[in-house]
Amino acid sequence: MGKTSIITIANQKGGVGKTTTILSLAAAFSLTGKKVLVVDMDYQGNASSGLGLKILAKDSGKTLSHCIEKNLKLSDVRLRTKDPNIDLVAADISLNKKINELTGRPNQFHILRNLLNCPEADDYDVILVDTHPSLDCMFQSAISASHYYLVPMFAEADPFEGVQYMVDEVNVIRDNMNPMLHFLGIVVTRFDKKNQTHVKFEEILRKVCKKRRIRVFDSRIPMSTAVAGASANQNPVVTQNERLPVSQAYIQLAKELEPELIGKRLGRKPASPEVNIESRVFQDIFDNSVDF
Repeated sequence: MGKTSIITIANQKGGVGKTTTILSLAAAFSLTGKKVLVVDMDYQGNASSGLGLKILAKDSGKTLSHCIEKNLKLSDVRLRTKDPNIDLVAADISLNKKINELTGRPNQFHILRNLLNCPEADDYDVILVDTHPSLDCMFQSAISASHYYLVPMFAEADPFEGVQYMVDEVNVIRDNMNPMLHFLGIVVTRFDKKNQTHVKFEEILRKVCKKRRIRVFDSRIPMSTAVAGASANQNPVVTQNERLPVSQAYIQLAKELEPELIGKRLGRKPASPEVNIESRVFQDIFDNSVDF
């Protein structure tokens, strides 16, 4: 796949800005001329709605569930968006049925890998994968096929609890099926600098992660009502107004990510066992914050 970089944005907790991060990064990369494919592997189809193509995809038979059912190729299902640099593989509620059918079968880990195993995938500089906030087979398929994963974090106690279980699942998949998978780090989302709880939790997060050598990106995504407005208009917020603070934060995050994205990390040794401290990092964060 050359230099195409496949990134899953992962968090089993809902409401942390996962889909917003995907759409905003897609738009931010587009501003620099990069070609981006968004793959919606969440049966709620929020990324597909956010790009204004959920209904069209369903009506035209160009969704991920159609792809699975009829063994379609990427060229058969990808849709052009309003942004000439962004394409989409859409999802809708019918994908939930496919999840139930595939769970427990050996091929559940290969859905995304099979979809992207084609010359058309080389058209893209970056492929961003959205998954449902659970550890279902679409999440497992995404992690199995990705080169990188990034964790968005809302700076309060509840999102920290349980994230270590997700990372444990990622580590099992990586160790057995995708040894070159690289954890990019954590991005703080929906941050309110006037909220002392947010300020304290971010301080704990950065302190613990620095000790564990886990990257927390400098770009901090602020809380913004503009995100909901952009979603209602079926646009990424960066496309809606790139001068907004939330848009500028995502543009800066894309710049921070860019040097890390080199496609599949060929010729490198698999991650050492010590990398499995990732899950304990999240437990440490939670343990340090429960009394706050």
